[in-house]
Amino acid sequence: MKLNAEIIIKDLANTFCENLKNYEYMPDGFSEFINDLGGELNRFYEEVDKLMYLYQIIYNLDTGLEKHLKICSYKDNPERCDQNMFYYKSKYFTEQEIRKLNPSFEFSILRPNINSDLAKQNLVQLSNFSEAAKLYQSALDKLNAGNLERNLLDDLRLSVELLLKSLLSNNKSLENQKNEIGTFLKQRNASKEIINMYITLIDYFSKYQNDYIKHNDNVKKEEVDFMLNLTGAFINFLIN
Repeated sequence: MKLNAEIIIKDLANTFCENLKNYEYMPDGFSEFINDLGGELNRFYEEVDKLMYLYQIIYNLDTGLEKHLKICSYKDNPERCDQNMFYYKSKYFTEQEIRKLNPSFEFSILRPNINSDLAKQNLVQLSNFSEAAKLYQSALDKLNAGNLERNLLDDLRLSVELLLKSLLSNNKSLENQKNEIGTFLKQRNASKEIINMYITLIDYFSKYQNDYIKHNDNVKKEEVDFMLNLTGAFINFLIN
């Protein structure tokens, strides 16, 4: 039932956004947009449904802006372009609506299967690994926005890879770190079973990324949740 509701809500948001071009070229398109968006939100009773709708609106606004910037003469001075300003203002307003419904902009409301406490803990512990932290934060930001799940998984993979490069003092790809990971964990008195389990999981983690992410845009939401939790466990165990 939840899956059906999500499909319906996203479809309604996409239908509403089919008229973005009309708003974009109206003299006061931003005001028309927010008035109409407010009316659309009144169709939903549950706050989680409103959030799901608004996240999909953000996705469409980002997509519309990206398309416009490809042809815009003022991409370096967006404030000079009325169409640019429509998208920036509309996204700002939509994010304000999200914050009203969800003050902490917390993804776990829509993704309850994700261990948000572990994710937040990892962000703190990654403070000494700035490049890995940046990618991990980027993945969580994309999760908050409710889109770009393929790119989200790319960020998670690269975050683990950069953390390993830093901890192991080498420049090897994730796929080529298995021996070094084993040595690293053995030196820290990890049990043989845990070492073997960790290396096996990293191996399958890499294969999944290569087989389903780099060559396939059809990413399953449940698998994204699992991969994010798994990445969190990888990072937490390595640092601690």
